[in-house]
Amino acid sequence: MDHQVVGVLGASGGLGVSSLAVAVGLRACARFGATVCLDGDAVGGGLDVTACLEHLPGLRWPDLEAARGQIDGAALLRALPAEGSLRVLAARAAAPGRDVMVATLAALAELCPVTVVDLGRSLRLVDQCTHVVLLSGVAARHLADAAAVVPALLERSPDVRLALRAARRDPVQPEDVASLLDLPLATVLHQDPRAVTDADRARMPGARPSSVLARAAEDVVAVLALSGQNGRAAS
Repeated sequence: MDHQVVGVLGASGGLGVSSLAVAVGLRACARFGATVCLDGDAVGGGLDVTACLEHLPGLRWPDLEAARGQIDGAALLRALPAEGSLRVLAARAAAPGRDVMVATLAALAELCPVTVVDLGRSLRLVDQCTHVVLLSGVAARHLADAAAVVPALLERSPDVRLALRAARRDPVQPEDVASLLDLPLATVLHQDPRAVTDADRARMPGARPSSVLARAAEDVVAVLALSGQNGRAAS
C-alpha cells in the first residue's frame, strides 16, 4: 500500500482523541507492520502516557528542537519508545518549530506504511495528512464545534471522515450526524465499561480486541487499506 498519514482531530475536548489515535496505530501494526504515532500538538501532555510507554527511554519532541536540515528517519525510528512494531513520538510541553515537525513527520512517513498523528484540536499539521478522522460527540455543543471546523478541514485535507462518540440508546442517529456534517461515517464509539480497568492495568488503547476502541480503530484501518488498494488500482 502507499504510505499514508492519518490525523485524528477532536471537534471538542475530552472525547478521547489520543486514545483513538493510539488504537489506530496499534491495529494498523497488525495489518501493515511498523507504525508510528506522534503528537501533532507538541505542547500537550504526552502521547507516550496514553500508550503506556512513558517509562521507556527514547526521544521525545523536545529532543528534536535543535534539528536542522534533513531528518534521518531510520535512526529516529530506532530511537523512539516502542511496543512491538508501534513507536511513539510524544510531546513534553515544549514544541520544536513547525518546519522541524513537518520534516520529522515526512521522514517517518517515508518509512512507515501508516503514520498516525494525534492532532488534538490543532489544525497545525492537517495539511500533512492524507486522511483525517474527525472525532465528535452528539451533544449540541459537540455538533456545533464539529460544524465549525469541517470547512477548514476540507480545505486542508483530501479525505475527511467522521468518528462519532455516542451512547447506545442515544436518540441521535450516527447517519443523521454524518449527513448533517456532510462527511462519510468511519466508525461509532459507544461507551465501554471496561475502559477504566484497561487504563488501570496499563493496557494500551485498542489492545483488547473486543474493546470499543479496538473495533473503532479496525474500522479506520479498513478505510486505509481500501484507500491503498484504490491507489494501486489507479496507478
